Amino acid sequence: MKKAYIENVLLWMVMFIGFVTLFFFVIDYATIIRIKDNMDAISDYGARVVANDGVGSDLSATINSMKVNGINSVSADTSSICTTNANNAYQVIFVTQTTNTEFKFFGNQLGSKRVVFNENSSDTITCTLNITLSN
Repeated sequence: MKKAYIENVLLWMVMFIGFVTLFFFVIDYATIIRIKDNMDAISDYGARVVANDGVGSDLSATINSMKVNGINSVSADTSSICTTNANNAYQVIFVTQTTNTEFKFFGNQLGSKRVVFNENSSDTITCTLNITLSN
């Protein structure tokens, strides 16, 4: 009778640990998807703004209004994050990236890249926005 009781307790402990692990995995994965989706939106917006307005515009106010709570405030001046070899007509490559140290089940970089093409010129502007995740 005692062996069955001990086995039953061990079984419930293993099941509880498995469910808790699965719960935290799902929470981390959902957070990663939410941040990745927001990074895609930031890259889309940044590429369009730089393609339309050039490198003189300030992105920080608009990006801070569209970011999720998992991302720290951004102080992005396009003249400091964009490198250019272009004259007037150019292609824009906008990269948003972060190094992930917050999540337990994913220990890599998250990134998003958007390209706005211009058919008149092959000159490019590359903008790299490094964001940090909030705790």
